Amino acid sequence: MVLAMSCIGIVDATAKWLGQSLHGLQVVWGYFSAMTFTLVLVIVGQRRSPFTLLKTQRWKLQVGRAACLVGSLSCLFVALQHIPLAEATVISFTAPLFVVALAGPMLGERVHWTRWVAVLTGMAGATLVVRPGTELFQIAALLPLIGSFFFALFNIVTPKLREDPSETTLLYTCGAGALLTTIGAPWVWQWPSLNEWLIILGFGALGALAHFGVVRSFMNADVSTLAPLNYTRLIWALGLGWILFSQWPDTLALVGGAIIVASGLYVVINAARGN
Repeated sequence: MVLAMSCIGIVDATAKWLGQSLHGLQVVWGYFSAMTFTLVLVIVGQRRSPFTLLKTQRWKLQVGRAACLVGSLSCLFVALQHIPLAEATVISFTAPLFVVALAGPMLGERVHWTRWVAVLTGMAGATLVVRPGTELFQIAALLPLIGSFFFALFNIVTPKLREDPSETTLLYTCGAGALLTTIGAPWVWQWPSLNEWLIILGFGALGALAHFGVVRSFMNADVSTLAPLNYTRLIWALGLGWILFSQWPDTLALVGGAIIVASGLYVVINAARGN
């Protein structure tokens, strides 16, 4: 899980770097396409057929789940063109809070009042990072929040696909994501340089490794053990944001981020324990 989160932290920083010369939607296309390419190479190297793995009775859910991830990453990668890496990362940590908010209407779950307090507290932390109504506010800062909503839908759909092999779900996530982003990429297309192509292939491979790591980790440990490790992404976001882009969040953003992380941890760990 730490390896997976480290890969995602590097992927986010790479997306921000690529976003300096390429549109965020094109970066998303490159990410999904490179992930698909990597995954197909691995499958063929194992002497298996990708087409066999595509067989599923839940293809609509698989494509819908991929669409949710496309929406989430599109919002995040476009936002990274305008706001610092660390701020975008901490705002994206509101996803578990959206899961709680959606669990009732979508899954029919009864949500304990303490989790609703955690949701409201976490959203209050998000306002410290976004700061609407101030000179520091940017519309782009709302994009990671919208992306978190899509990622919450992504997480809600995931348990419904447990009967499919993990390779099938991963292949649909990458392949359908590549096809969906191909629709929008031509509208913002700028031809990447050779170095940018190589970087796109590299961060797509990191993305595939990250998704594989998450799947394997959940096969070997429970959610309450793994949930805190998700927030190691913030260490990468702070470090790479400072080293690569000379960006460091101010005190209010750090406080807001700490509130979001604490609220998210409370929600995820208590849900895993059935509280």
